[in-house]
Parts: sequence; C-alpha cells; structure tokens
Amino acid sequence: MVEEFAMTYVLGLTGGIASGKSTVSDYLYEQGAVIIDADVVSREVVRPGAKGLSGLTAEFGQQILDEDGTLNRAALGDIIFNSKEKRDIVNGILHPLIKEEMLAQVESAAQKGTDVVVLAIPLLFESHCERYCDAVLVVDIDPNTQIQRLIERNGYTKEQAQARISSQMDPTERRKRADFVVDNNGSKEETYRQIDILLENVLE
Repeated sequence: MVEEFAMTYVLGLTGGIASGKSTVSDYLYEQGAVIIDADVVSREVVRPGAKGLSGLTAEFGQQILDEDGTLNRAALGDIIFNSKEKRDIVNGILHPLIKEEMLAQVESAAQKGTDVVVLAIPLLFESHCERYCDAVLVVDIDPNTQIQRLIERNGYTKEQAQARISSQMDPTERRKRADFVVDNNGSKEETYRQIDILLENVLE
C-alpha cells in the first residue's frame, strides 16, 4: 500500500472470467466505495489523442485505426493474437499508462476523503498491482458454473470457454493469494451478505 493513500482503504478486486466481479463491484459502489475499473481506464488511455493510442500507432501503423481515428480493436487483436512478442509490445505501451491513471484516480479519491477505493483489475496478481492495495478480494466460483456462464453470455462452445478459463491464473493460486474470498456460487443476496461482513471488518 502506498503511503500517500494511508487514510483511504484501497481494496483490490479480482477473479476469473465470468466469476461475477461486476456483481461485486456494483454492490460495493452502492455501499459508497469509489470503483476504479481497469477495463474502463484501458479504454481511456487509447482514446484519440491519448498517449496509449499514439504509442500503438507509432508501433503498428495506421492499420489499427478506424476511419474516425479511433482504435480498431479487432485489427489490433488480429495482429497480436498469435504473437507473444507483439502482445508484450502492446502491454509494454499500455500497462504503465493504465497503472499511472488508476493511481492518479486513487489519489484523487483519497484527497476527497473517500473511505474505500476499489481497484477492479482482472489480472491484478499477474500485473503485480496488489502492491497498491491494503487487501485483495477474490471473487470465486465453481468451474462448471463459470463455463456455463461463458457459454450463455458470450456464445462460446464448452471448449472455447474452457480454453479461456485455462489461460488465466489457477483459481487455487488466486484464492491462496487473496486476503478475502467471496463465494459467488449462491444467490446475489448471499454474495451481498459476504460483502457486508467484509466492509464491517474494513471500516470498523
């Protein structure tokens, strides 16, 4: 946890794909937490005129842009899909900018006296962002339920869903590194009760 945020509790939020992170994040927001979402910030750093888009264009050329000058994510995806080297280049351009913007937003919230800030980062451990958090909350779900959600939500086959789950950190390792684990296998109300207990412990 960085010292300048000492008066604000910074909670990292992560979990596997389709584990229910948005459900948890939305409820934390309803309870007064400020949510800083890595997916939202990642879109901000590649908007027209932003450093991220300039860096990507310098590396990959105009072919990754739509006619209106916005990022064509499909075109960029085609370039990096089968190339770890090019994915690493993209990550090297974007990840520092995303971290910089997220920490700036944490600082802004802290200066306003916010009690709890949530850093919602799907790859929190992989990007070593736990260092910026007082604690990390992992949303956990049964693998079979996870697969079914991906099939229903994204239209994946079972094999496609399994491949995406397998590409992420092992859930056992994720749980082991968590400070708090929310079991999201039950009803929303059961999930909310677990979050209420967590917030009571954090804010007591």
